[in-house]
Amino acid sequence: MATVTPSRMNVPSYQEVIGEGGAMFTVFVVELETADGNRQFIQRRYNAFLNMHKELKKDYPQIASFNFPTKAFLRGASSTKEYRREQFDQYVQLLVGLSPMPEGLREFLSNTGKVQQALHKSTLRNIVRMQNRPAESDIKTINQLMSKPTMFLKFGRRGEPHWRKFSLICASGGWAIKWETKKKGKTPEIKILSMKEVRFGQHSAVFARKKMPHLNSLSFSVFYTLPNKKELETLDLIAKHPDDFFVWTVGLKHAIDNGGIGMDSETSEWQRQEEQAEKDLMEEIDDFDIFGDDEHNDDDHEEEEDDRLITTGNVMFSWGFNGWGQCGVVETIGRDGHLMPSQVTSSACRLVDHGEENSDGFDIQNIACGGNFTVAVDSRMKAYIWGHGSVCGGVADKHGGSVRRNDHVFQPSPLKQPFRNVPIAMVAAGDQHALFLTQKGEVFACGVNDVGQLGTGDLNDRSAPQQVEFESSQSDSTIKVVAAGHSTSAAINSQGQLFTWGCGMFGGLGLGDEENREQPQSVSMREFGMEVKDVSCGQHHMAAILVSTMDVQKSTGTSGEKKINTKVCTWGWNGCGQLGLGDFVDRSTPQTVEVISSGGKIVEQIVCGAAHCAAVVNITMGELEIQGQLWTWGNGVAAMATEGATHAEIPRPFHLTKKGHESIEVFRIAAGDNFTLVLDDEGGLMLLGVNPNNNSGKPVNMGLDLEKLEKSIAGVDGIVTEIAAGGRHISVLAPKRFAYSSLL
Repeated sequence: MATVTPSRMNVPSYQEVIGEGGAMFTVFVVELETADGNRQFIQRRYNAFLNMHKELKKDYPQIASFNFPTKAFLRGASSTKEYRREQFDQYVQLLVGLSPMPEGLREFLSNTGKVQQALHKSTLRNIVRMQNRPAESDIKTINQLMSKPTMFLKFGRRGEPHWRKFSLICASGGWAIKWETKKKGKTPEIKILSMKEVRFGQHSAVFARKKMPHLNSLSFSVFYTLPNKKELETLDLIAKHPDDFFVWTVGLKHAIDNGGIGMDSETSEWQRQEEQAEKDLMEEIDDFDIFGDDEHNDDDHEEEEDDRLITTGNVMFSWGFNGWGQCGVVETIGRDGHLMPSQVTSSACRLVDHGEENSDGFDIQNIACGGNFTVAVDSRMKAYIWGHGSVCGGVADKHGGSVRRNDHVFQPSPLKQPFRNVPIAMVAAGDQHALFLTQKGEVFACGVNDVGQLGTGDLNDRSAPQQVEFESSQSDSTIKVVAAGHSTSAAINSQGQLFTWGCGMFGGLGLGDEENREQPQSVSMREFGMEVKDVSCGQHHMAAILVSTMDVQKSTGTSGEKKINTKVCTWGWNGCGQLGLGDFVDRSTPQTVEVISSGGKIVEQIVCGAAHCAAVVNITMGELEIQGQLWTWGNGVAAMATEGATHAEIPRPFHLTKKGHESIEVFRIAAGDNFTLVLDDEGGLMLLGVNPNNNSGKPVNMGLDLEKLEKSIAGVDGIVTEIAAGGRHISVLAPKRFAYSSLL
C-alpha cells in the first residue's frame, strides 16, 4: 500500500486500556485527511509516538522545542481528559506541518499498524443488534461486513489460541468461510452447507481445554461436518468486539437456517474494487503487532508491550433522581438527586469479572429506564430490574442480598422470567410497567395494569412477566419492536404493522377514539402505503417512523440502487405542540409531520418525552449532505433547552457544536420527562432541558463527561455506546476493554 501524505491530522480521542496483570497502556486514535479529501484513522500507542518524537527532534528545532506530553501528564488527575487530548493534538499539528514530510514519519503514518477507512457506527447499530432476526436488508449489510477480513481468536485441539483473519467467500462449491494460517499454500475453509448450528458461549470440548470465562459473552462455536464423515466438528472463536460477535453469529445462523439461499452473490464492479482495496489494506496489518510499535523504552517501562484489544463487556453508569433506588446506587437513596455518574453494581448478580478478582460489575447489553425503575439485560440475556416496587414484585425470591425496602429494590436483582430459556432481544419501560421482547418475537409484560397497558386482556397487575397475544393477518408474523409510554404500549410486527394498547386518553392510541384498550389493537396506516419502522410513546402521545423503498432508474435505463423514503406520523395529546403539526389540537389518528417528512430528509430515530419529541435526521439536498442532525419540538424547556422558551409546534433543527464550532453528528437520542439525552458519533454525551440531577427546573445545554467520576474505573475510557432516559434519571453503558498479550 502506498504511503500516506496527510494534509490534515488531529487526535479525536485516546484511551487507557488495561492489560494482563493490571498493566495500563495508552492508545491514540489519529485522523488523517489527504488533499483529495480521503479520511483514514490509525491507532498508535504512546511509545510509538515517543520513539518517533526522539528521532524527529534531532533534525527539527520546532519538534525539539515542543514539550512532548509525558505519561504522567496523560494519566494525571490534575487536568481533564479533553485538555490532555488537546495537548497531544497540538503535537500532531506540528507533525503535519513538517515540509517536506520526513519519509520515516510518512511510513509511520502509513504501513503496518491498523490503518482503515472509518466505518460509521450506525452501520451496525441501525440493525437491531439485540435481535437475531434482522430484516433481509440487514442481512445483506451483514454479509457485506462478513466478506471483509475480521480478526477472531481461534481455539484449536492443541496448542495456544491464535489470532486469525476470517472472511465470507463465494467459492465454486457455494458459500463458505475461510481463514488465514501461517502454513504456506493453505487457506482452510468451511462450507455453509456443512454447518449445522451456532452455539453461544464456551461449551465445546475445544473450549474446555483453555476456558476464558470473562470472555464468554464474545465466544461461539460453529458445529459442522467434514466430507464423508458423520461426527460433528467445531470451529471455536472469540470475537474482539460485540459488533463482530453480533455480525458473525447472526449472519451464520441466518445462512445455516436458509442453506445459504438469499446471500447476494452478484457484486457490482465498484463493490469488487472496494473489497479488493479492503483486502489489500488488511494485508498491511501485522498479525503479531496490531499497532506496529517498537520494543519498550526506559521512559515507559511499565507499559504492556502489546495487545489484542478485546471489548469484554459493558460497565453501566446511572445518575439523577434516586428516590426509589432507580439509579441502582444505594448510597444516594433519599437524596433529591444522584449528581455524579456512578457505576451500577450488585451482589445479587452472577457477575462477569472481566479478568479481575472480586469484581462487582456485571455485563449489561440492553437497558431501559421507566418513570421510577430501571430494567436491564445482561450478556446471557437474563433480565434484571430495580426501583419502585410496583414493577419490581417479580424479583426472584433468593435475590442474593440486594437491598430491598417496602418492596422497592435498590440494586439490580434477577427478574422471575417465564421465558428463561429464550434470549431477550429488547426491553421497554413505561411509567410503572415493562415490556420484554424475546428473540422468538414474543412479548411479555409486567407491572401496573390499571388501564390495560400490559395488554393481557384484563386490568390485573402482574408481578412477573406474562405473555401478550397479538392478532395478525399473517400467521408467520412476529414482533420486532416494542415501546412503552406513561400508561401506553406499542409494538411493530415483522410486516411493519403497528399495534397499540393501554390508556386512550386524548386519542393517544391512534385508534380514532379515547377508549382504553386491554389488548393490542392494530392502528390503520393504509392511507400512507408504508411500513412502520419505529415507534415511541410519550405521556399521552406517540410518534412513528414509516419507511418505503423504491428503485432509482440510472441513466442507462436499468434498475439501480434503492432509495429509502421516511415519513413521521404523530397522534394523541398536543397541548405543547408535541405532535409537530403547527397547532395545539389533539389528534386521535396518525397525522403526517410534513416538516421532517419531505425535502430530502431521512429520519433515523424518533423519541417522545412527556410533552416533547426529538428526532435524528439525515438530509440530502443536491450536493448538500448532513448526517445526524437533531430536530426537536413540543415543550419549550425540553425542546429548546432555554428558560422561558415558548412551546414549539413545528419541528426545527437544534444546532449542536463542539469546540471550534464543528457540528456534532448525533448518533442516538433518548428522552426523559423534561429533557433530551444526546449521544454523538464519537461516544460523547449532551443533555438538553431540565437536568435530572436537581429540582431547580431550569433548562441546560451541557456536555456530560464520564471521566468526572467519583472513582476511576480501570479500562473504561469515557466513551458511551448505549443510553436510556427515565422520568428523572439516566443510565448509560460504556465498554470495558481488556488486552490479551500472552496469546499472541
